[in-house]
Amino acid sequence: MCEFTVYVKNADSVEQEKITRNIVGAIKKDTSVTLVDVMGNSQVVENVYIESVSTIKQELILRKLS
Repeated sequence: MCEFTVYVKNADSVEQEKITRNIVGAIKKDTSVTLVDVMGNSQVVENVYIESVSTIKQELILRKLS
């Protein structure tokens, strides 16, 4: 199974912060993304958009809205 580590970048920065791992699902709604882990637990990240997803690196990058 492909489990992702999720990082968030500030709107005006290239630096990223790891916020969670073992994520198997991401649901975008308006300006939030709901992340679902392998146990079925969910975490909502507000005021972000999905910048990139890499199955090779197993990472999901979110960027904060300005």
